[in-house]
Amino acid sequence: MARPNVKFVINDESFVIPATEEFSSTAGAVYNPSTALSFLGTTAEKDAGYMYVANLSEWFGKLSSYIVKAAGGASAFSGITAYSIGSCAASYIDGSYTATEAEFSDEWWPIHNFLQYGGGCYVGFETDALTSYTNEFETLPFDVIFQGGGTGAAANNYATEVSSIVDARSTNDNPVIGVVYVKSDPGALADHVPSNTPSGTNNENYIRVYGEKVHLNGTGNVSSTVVTSLAADVAGCICRTDRDSYPWFSPGGTRRGRILNVLRLNRPVSATEQDYLYNLEINPVVTFPGDGTILFGDKTGRNDDSTLSRINVSRLFMYVKKSLGPVARSLLFEQNDAITRGRFKTAAEGFLERIVAQRGIQDFRVICDESNNTPEIIEGNLFVAEILIKPITSINYIKITLTNKDLSSTLW
Repeated sequence: MARPNVKFVINDESFVIPATEEFSSTAGAVYNPSTALSFLGTTAEKDAGYMYVANLSEWFGKLSSYIVKAAGGASAFSGITAYSIGSCAASYIDGSYTATEAEFSDEWWPIHNFLQYGGGCYVGFETDALTSYTNEFETLPFDVIFQGGGTGAAANNYATEVSSIVDARSTNDNPVIGVVYVKSDPGALADHVPSNTPSGTNNENYIRVYGEKVHLNGTGNVSSTVVTSLAADVAGCICRTDRDSYPWFSPGGTRRGRILNVLRLNRPVSATEQDYLYNLEINPVVTFPGDGTILFGDKTGRNDDSTLSRINVSRLFMYVKKSLGPVARSLLFEQNDAITRGRFKTAAEGFLERIVAQRGIQDFRVICDESNNTPEIIEGNLFVAEILIKPITSINYIKITLTNKDLSSTLW
């Protein structure tokens, strides 16, 4: 008989969950046209075709629950001494386990990367009962939708879902900004740009970003790295911007455009290539020594001289539409007279004055009187208001002149 002894068995159920930024009330969304992420949903979420994930801890929690469930339950998993939840998770999310997990990894990482910036995320997916995104998902209260999925040949499929939802919401008072990415390939940029771009018709509602980042496996497996597109990170920069400033501030630059969890860029771009991309309305991401890796642009997909070609101005008008839409709906079926017009004008002016104070608008004018509500307009059961806005634009170019003066000259 063996001697009396005490034996310890450590069952490792831990993850190394990366730190996240402070909570942002801005919600993101991603729609993946496959069944991979339905693995993580509850029965109710699978029936609905989407789930809401509040933060990274909840995202890893869903992964942990799925791993245990796939092993046959908690009692079955506890008997598998050769594996831990952490090591199993690593094989799932770095795509090294099976072909199924490769697809799972492609769809899991963009949500992970977005959640690092503090915003919650609506995740839509197809199940056996759903063959396309539902109207319910389209109307959920998110502010930015980004391209999910991997960086391979199927990437365009995920961009198409972004286009569908952005275009569907662009005509009402609940617009949303969409972020898609342009794939980096070896060789000259002219050989492949602008592939992987949206086919939507409302180009001021899109942000296009170039390339991918290389980062560590999120379970702490330092021996493996993952390559993911930068679309989720740029959407995360929008969440940061709304939390730290306002929607009418640019998400680019060193203050609001810092990209998290970057080992290196998959394909860094030269200064000449950055110019090439920017002229195509594609925003580069650049690493600067001492400053880190940042979003170095703030263009929408609009290719003209309109101020709507800038992200901050486009999002300003989205914010105005979202805010004044309920005010306008409250006037439906009211008396079409000067009192009602006055109510709307007072509400609109008060709202816009707050944006002026918050550095979003230089000046504005609200016209809602007899000049544009003529008897003919009123008899047609119409109500007309015109709002003229001068937005504050972001700085894209800085010119500093240095003058060398001799010691005998004065400086002023």
